[in-house]
Amino acid sequence: MIELYLSQNNNNKNDAYGKYYPRVSYKQTMNIHDMAVHMAEHNTPFSEGTIEGILRDFVKCVREQTLNGNTVKVDNLAIFKVSVMGNGCKELYDPATDKTISASIGTLAKTDKTGPAVQSLKLLAQATGEYTREELNKDGKLGWTDKAAAEIAAVKAAAMGGNSGGSPSGGSGDNNGSSQNGGSSQNGGTQSGGDNSGSQGQQGNQNQPQGYALQIVTGGSGSATVTHDGNAVTSGATLNEDDEVEISITPAEGQVPTASINSSPLELTEDNGVYTGSFAMPGQASALVISTGVSGDGGDGGEGLDKD
Repeated sequence: MIELYLSQNNNNKNDAYGKYYPRVSYKQTMNIHDMAVHMAEHNTPFSEGTIEGILRDFVKCVREQTLNGNTVKVDNLAIFKVSVMGNGCKELYDPATDKTISASIGTLAKTDKTGPAVQSLKLLAQATGEYTREELNKDGKLGWTDKAAAEIAAVKAAAMGGNSGGSPSGGSGDNNGSSQNGGSSQNGGTQSGGDNSGSQGQQGNQNQPQGYALQIVTGGSGSATVTHDGNAVTSGATLNEDDEVEISITPAEGQVPTASINSSPLELTEDNGVYTGSFAMPGQASALVISTGVSGDGGDGGEGLDKD
């Protein structure tokens, strides 16, 4: 799976100012040795050393053939060829200097009308077969990095949390039900239960904890569950501050899962291949990001969670 992060254009002189653009988060650079090790793991009868030697010889031959003016087509990958960057000579022949345009590499002075035709050589690789843009668009699987997913979820959670607030319901706003208006003993009045119901209702609602939205983002080919008091918690659920939230993750084989709340990593404990952890719900709209591990087939769907 290709993981993406977000980059915001901060050039206020550009028409794209303020817009977000995806960028590929490259995991590592694999050299010939790394590729040989990888290929040897695919049930091939050849050793890592044999494969590495063949690959190195292939690279040398591609260079040799392209410098001989040939194109080298690697089926379903790319067509390699050498191209040139030209100088742009004004004349084919300059009588004043007795120079002709030459098939060579060099630079031209501003006063030169002719000379070396080529500024430099460059290698081009043109996608072919299963590596053309159309094929890549069909086969490529995309997903956000944990950081990008958390940024998106936090913005959404903050927006939902900001719209869910309101004044507590219960007691009346004019204190008509308070004991002050229920008649004091000094005035000869008696206090009744009905007179105090408003203030009691208002006080009770003031003591109720505030609810906050929890957005849950999950990625990977393993599975995960999120619960509170034994009940499943889905993305967008409202929880009270300090509510204890439990996480249980069964990652893809050979993978180690991760989890974070508002970009802060959570500690996970492993037992027989199942990772568990917990956290207290923060006093704000929050984002829980879980990575259940990515298997070799690049699956990106976590089970047991609503994915936003």
